[in-house]
Amino acid sequence: MENKLNKIDHEKFTYTSMDGITIVKKDDVLINNKEGKMNEIQLKFIWLAYAEHWTYPEIAKELKVSRNDLTEWAKIFENEWRSIAEIKNLHTRKKIGIDFKTFYDWYKSIEADKKCYYCGITEDEIEMLNKEQPLTKRARGKKLELDRREPNASYDNINNIVYSCYWCNNAKTDTFTDKEFQEIGKVISSIWQKRLHK
Repeated sequence: MENKLNKIDHEKFTYTSMDGITIVKKDDVLINNKEGKMNEIQLKFIWLAYAEHWTYPEIAKELKVSRNDLTEWAKIFENEWRSIAEIKNLHTRKKIGIDFKTFYDWYKSIEADKKCYYCGITEDEIEMLNKEQPLTKRARGKKLELDRREPNASYDNINNIVYSCYWCNNAKTDTFTDKEFQEIGKVISSIWQKRLHK
């Protein structure tokens, strides 16, 4: 367990909050959270527990805090760790071959402005269209999904990963390249825009 924390640069420790704010180590306080202020030790706890999946005993020993402190922090900063856990789950489920920190930083950097790479629809627009008439009876479709631009390549290259709506992702399958499907996406986009502006 010794040196496990070397993966995280203590002097340049950064983290992006669920609000999209990148927090850089500055004095002792790193973030103004709705529930309170998170200091460097609490931030490391959240990252180690929910991104790295360390156990509480390992974290308590490494950070020299009690397990009771960790339990309390998990309650106080629930929004923060739930955000990390959700992204970690996606990383695991999609078997993304990029280290989690790199994937996490990429995910947070585009999260606020995400739209379908092919047709350009946003999650807000999908929600608006669903209010008129449900677009699908399936569980999928309400949120944008991750897609591989080049279908025969893997999720191991961050440049091969884009957001796609359910409809584009479904229609693209493993047959079309991203450039080929962008042409089809233009037609899909025009249909969405007509529906949105009628």
